Amino acid sequence: MKKIISSKRLNSHAQVWVETAIYTLIGLTLIAVVMSSALPQIEKIKDRETVKQTMVALNQLNQKISETREAPSSARIYDIFLSKGKLEIDSGNDTITYKLENTRLKFSEIGEKVKEGDIITETQTYGSRFNIILYLNLSQNTNITFNNQEILKTIQQGPSPSKIKIYNNGIIDGKGRYVVDLSM
Repeated sequence: MKKIISSKRLNSHAQVWVETAIYTLIGLTLIAVVMSSALPQIEKIKDRETVKQTMVALNQLNQKISETREAPSSARIYDIFLSKGKLEIDSGNDTITYKLENTRLKFSEIGEKVKEGDIITETQTYGSRFNIILYLNLSQNTNITFNNQEILKTIQQGPSPSKIKIYNNGIIDGKGRYVVDLSM
C-alpha cells in the first residue's frame, strides 16, 4: 500500500513540473510572436521621428546659412546630430542631402518629390524596403563650398554631434551669390 501511495505522489509532482514547463514554453512562444510583429512597427516609428528631427535640423542649418549670408565676414557654428543615416554636402551643386537607407518606413509616395518649406522629401524603393532622401537646394541664392573647395563631403551618423562651421568670406560669385564656406 505504501508503494502505491508514494508512486501516485511522485506522478503528481512530475505532472506539476511538466505542466509548468509547457505553460512556460507557451508563454515564451506568445511573447516571441508579439515581439516579431511589434518590433518592425517600433522601428518604423523610430525612423519617422529620425526623419522629422532631421528635417528640423536641416531647416535650422538653412537658417544659420541665411544669417551668415546676410553679412560678409560673419560666422556661425551649428551642431548637427545624426542618429541614423548620412548627410552629404555637395558644394559642386550647392545642395545638402540627408539619406536614410534600407528602412521599413515609407515616408511618402514612392518617387514623388514633396516640398515642405525649403526641403524636398523623396522616398525610393530599395528591394522590399525604402530609402528616404531629404534635399536642401541652396543654389538659388548661395554658393556653398566646403573648406573653400567644390567637393562632396559626407557626414556619417555618430554618437556625438558634428560641428559645422559656416563662414561668409564676403566673396560674390559670377551669379551674384555670396560664397558661404562650410567646414568641420
